[in-house]
Amino acid sequence: MNEVGYCTLEDVRRALRKADLPGDVSQDEQIAVDAVLAETEPLEKSLSRHWYDPSGIDGADAITIPTAPKTRDDEHDIPRSAALVHGASERDRHRYRENSDALMESGPRYDRQRRDHRRDVKREIRIATGEYHDGYHDDRPAYTRISMDRRDVDAVNELHVIGEDGTYTDWVASDEYDGGVGKLHRGEDYYVRINNDGVSELYIDVHALDDDIASLSNAVYVDIDYGHEGIPRSVRRAVALRAGAEFAEEATIQIPDNATVYNVETKADSMREKADELLEEYRL
Repeated sequence: MNEVGYCTLEDVRRALRKADLPGDVSQDEQIAVDAVLAETEPLEKSLSRHWYDPSGIDGADAITIPTAPKTRDDEHDIPRSAALVHGASERDRHRYRENSDALMESGPRYDRQRRDHRRDVKREIRIATGEYHDGYHDDRPAYTRISMDRRDVDAVNELHVIGEDGTYTDWVASDEYDGGVGKLHRGEDYYVRINNDGVSELYIDVHALDDDIASLSNAVYVDIDYGHEGIPRSVRRAVALRAGAEFAEEATIQIPDNATVYNVETKADSMREKADELLEEYRL
């Protein structure tokens, strides 16, 4: 059964040959395959991204190159404002009178009016662009921004947003909401913005939320496809270098005691350092 990775065994063989390290990839193929797999998945997680090549890569016999985006289902909170004036989330008729002495007005009679069900939770939402208008929806959206857990979002398959009664509505499946991936959808109920580094952010129009949204915590569930088409040569080489370093260290265990091995650990460390240099441009 073929395994999935970001480089071929030939890439590993070239990395070993250039570093003048011992080990026969053809003879110990499974060790090399395991090394590639051991480096591929952690790389995706540490960089929060996935690469694929629809046509694959020539010579990838023992390792299957990813040929399609991945799918992920994540849970998110709707972000709150970093700072909020006390009472700012209460409805206007329950605040202090204009130009009144707040200290003189405070007391049990006024405190009884400060109940959770009288709060406008939407006032607590952090607004990234636009301005939130309480109680009505006009043509000017006010977006809150949610950072996605993976870069290079390709599609939003499902977007479940909490409502007034605590249930969730899939905005993608519903005819009442519009949106998608890319700035062409800016101005709609939701859209995903992707910058030059692949960082993906979900923008939701606060006016499109229910007026009495049940909660800001665990309020959004989003199912996405993500991935960058094309595996950069630097990524292939970095995985091959790290896999080659691991392979060489494993291979030395099988070398007879009377064999001479020079600087295997030092060369393996150098390969890992070079891999880190190649991957630096992909780190946030």
